Amino acid sequence: MVNNSSICIIGGYDKLSKSLFKILKNKYDSTIFINLLSTTFHDENLYNYNIFELKKILKLLKTRNVNDIIFLGKIVRPDLSKFKNDGIVENYIPKLVEAYKKGDGAVLDAVVNIFKDHNFRAVSPFKYCDDLSLSNSDVLKRYNKEDIIDIKKSSKLLDILSEFDNAQSVVCAEGYIIAIEAVEGTDALLNRSRQLRKDLGQLETKSGFLVKKIKKSQSRFIDLPVVGPRTINLIKKANLKGLAIDIKNTLIYKKDDFLRLAKEYDLIIYDIN
Repeated sequence: MVNNSSICIIGGYDKLSKSLFKILKNKYDSTIFINLLSTTFHDENLYNYNIFELKKILKLLKTRNVNDIIFLGKIVRPDLSKFKNDGIVENYIPKLVEAYKKGDGAVLDAVVNIFKDHNFRAVSPFKYCDDLSLSNSDVLKRYNKEDIIDIKKSSKLLDILSEFDNAQSVVCAEGYIIAIEAVEGTDALLNRSRQLRKDLGQLETKSGFLVKKIKKSQSRFIDLPVVGPRTINLIKKANLKGLAIDIKNTLIYKKDDFLRLAKEYDLIIYDIN
């Protein structure tokens, strides 16, 4: 139980965050959602705010007796030129400006710290819901010999790139880096990988992996890597052997469908270790 306090999800009201909201409301009927997207949605216990309406958001959190906040769903980098003073938010503009110079990860960390300043605690979605994570029995822990190079090369590259707050995903096949995730996201990365493999004459051979992992210095409470059934379908289209993820820090959308498709397509799921 939640000890008479409420849980709040803050972020964009997208498919993943909406599914978690539904799960948590069934467990804890006091769960609320604060949608920060410009699109207005209507649902029980859902509130629509602009990201600069900090005073109103904090008041709602206190009124609803919230302690734990889950940041989930797309959070668009705020346009500081559109911020309006509300008596609180303007105090954080200098910190946000400084964070912008460092990258999106720093901006998200700054947002978490703003709520921490007001005695709210950011928590992982996994604290209240294990429906979004894989278990050890769902994955392979030991790499097959022929897969080691692809996965370790990708993992090492992502660790290097994380220094620049850039990229959570890489596709590597037969020791060659096929594509690195850019701002377009994982789906576009896999579509691009499929086309590149086709252009290179590799698409007929089932080889390579999508490797996806959290950035080295990234908060475990916000912007976690996400995979789902669509990821599996795109891996199949790119004719990869599977994927490697950090199961402790990767969100799984529609887990049952995700695992069913992986089995149907005979794909390997590794836990990065």
